Amino acid sequence: MSLLESCYLRSRARPRTSARLVLWMLGGLTLTACEGQVGRSPFRPDDEPGATPSPDDTMAAEGAQEADEAMRADDPDLFALAMRYFSGTTPESAPARLARLTRTQLDLTVQALLPDAYAGTSLAAVPRDPLVTNYEYAENLSFNAANFTPFTEWVSALATKVGQKPAPVVTCAASGTDQACLRAASDAFVRRSFRHVVSDPQLARFSSFYVASVAEVGLTQATADLVSVVLASPSFVFRDEVRTDPAGRLLPAQWAQSLSYTLTDAPPEAVGLGSADATRLTDEAFRQQTVDKLMSTPHAKKKLERFFLAWLEVKEPTEFTIASEVFPEFTPQLATEMVEETRAFLTHMLASTDPSLLDITQSTSSFVSRGLRTIYGLSKANTGELTALKPSERLGIFTHPGVIASHSGPSTTRLVKRGVFFTRKMMCLPLGLPPAGEDLTIPEAPNQTERQRIEAGTAPQRCQGCHRSINPFGFMQENYDPIGRFRSEDEGKPIDPSISLDILDEGPLKTTSAVDALRGLTSSARFQQCFVRQMFRYYLGRDERNGDDPVLRQMFFSFARDGKQDIRAMLRILAGSTALSARKDEP
Repeated sequence: MSLLESCYLRSRARPRTSARLVLWMLGGLTLTACEGQVGRSPFRPDDEPGATPSPDDTMAAEGAQEADEAMRADDPDLFALAMRYFSGTTPESAPARLARLTRTQLDLTVQALLPDAYAGTSLAAVPRDPLVTNYEYAENLSFNAANFTPFTEWVSALATKVGQKPAPVVTCAASGTDQACLRAASDAFVRRSFRHVVSDPQLARFSSFYVASVAEVGLTQATADLVSVVLASPSFVFRDEVRTDPAGRLLPAQWAQSLSYTLTDAPPEAVGLGSADATRLTDEAFRQQTVDKLMSTPHAKKKLERFFLAWLEVKEPTEFTIASEVFPEFTPQLATEMVEETRAFLTHMLASTDPSLLDITQSTSSFVSRGLRTIYGLSKANTGELTALKPSERLGIFTHPGVIASHSGPSTTRLVKRGVFFTRKMMCLPLGLPPAGEDLTIPEAPNQTERQRIEAGTAPQRCQGCHRSINPFGFMQENYDPIGRFRSEDEGKPIDPSISLDILDEGPLKTTSAVDALRGLTSSARFQQCFVRQMFRYYLGRDERNGDDPVLRQMFFSFARDGKQDIRAMLRILAGSTALSARKDEP
């Protein structure tokens, strides 16, 4: 019995349903559903060593070698750079896993499955899942004491609405609830709910449960109960990436949902990927057509927007920590306008067929609302239209007030916090933990700029291991106050935004302005390789491993080729890789 099944069974209070729920429980996945180790693939003998390369890994290795040779011939210098950042040469499939749907994926799946019953979003009903660098990592998601009851209550509310109007699930009333009709309706609903990753014994158990329920409590209540147990089943809330074919490749229906959820957060049929199409995914030409089709959907564009907001760690309007007593102009309305500006900017920039990251990081215009004019120092702006910003003060999304305020303190710029964010999320530079027992408070110093206080507080050698990397990224942003206004003074003294960096492949970067610093950094190879990693982590819901280097190398090469920073070209490479199609048993 899985944790999810046992918890659900205990949560049901109505005595009349307990016997039928036992039948449902026996029909669930035989895999561990929530936490712990997943079972071995039923297609692999138990005595097979986990480290033995699968046939799919062998084919991937041959493909990676061919890709390397082509990249080396195309641009030897860029290939050498790609090898420096992603040096692994042996591709290896990721371990098998049960990947729980995120709250967004739950929402989109229910909307597609039960459009008439969907009302309240799970984002409001279910607590936020654990975050890793602001991303929901699928391998970390589970059900626990904090979120299980809210989830089942959300499911129960959906089931109640279906009970009021069961026709979208079953249309057997006219047949006098003929058992053959009931079984067919149950089978169809379960197949759609489980995205066609379902066995005949599972279907039989659910249909038997449903037929018995109709006889006991009537069609409407039985249909509501069917929806309730199906949506709380591990086969609904988890993506089964454990069972594979002998080559280690996911089965067609698994592969289809791996593609659709990875690229769009929606189930296959919601984005036009039918069960018949899944069987054709082994054909490379058809698979590429499918990937292009998925990436052109509104769902894919929305997921890309969600990635940027998570990558930039943009807060929701109610989550800002800016102190209103220090900044009375920072009202809830202004916070909302800040976030809406960034969303509108991303929607506009990502609407292109082939959006470039440079258009996002180096734009000199944005959607400036009436409330943001003062923040930007503009006398007028055309609401709903792109407005030119001061090029000496603004460059791209990193100078958006909403992004800046998301990384500020209640009353200060928190330059260290800004620097840590840039170090980890934009440059992917490793940071250790502060020395044990170290007082991390920056001493107050009247009449000193925040940069001067941080330089003094982090000057000891024991601090420089990290702050040598952190501080420059904070200092370059000191011209922006906590709510994103451009300024030239702090505490009555001139601000010094100058930095000197020697970590870039292009050579030393010395600047005296945030705009110059951002232009140099966002054009650099180090920034681009980090962006590739961040997209990989977000879309796959896990950290990269050594065996991912060959596909990461191809993604980086495609992204950085000719300075285009083509986002969708990079995603196409990821979608066509074994990272989405193959899994291996861990030893």
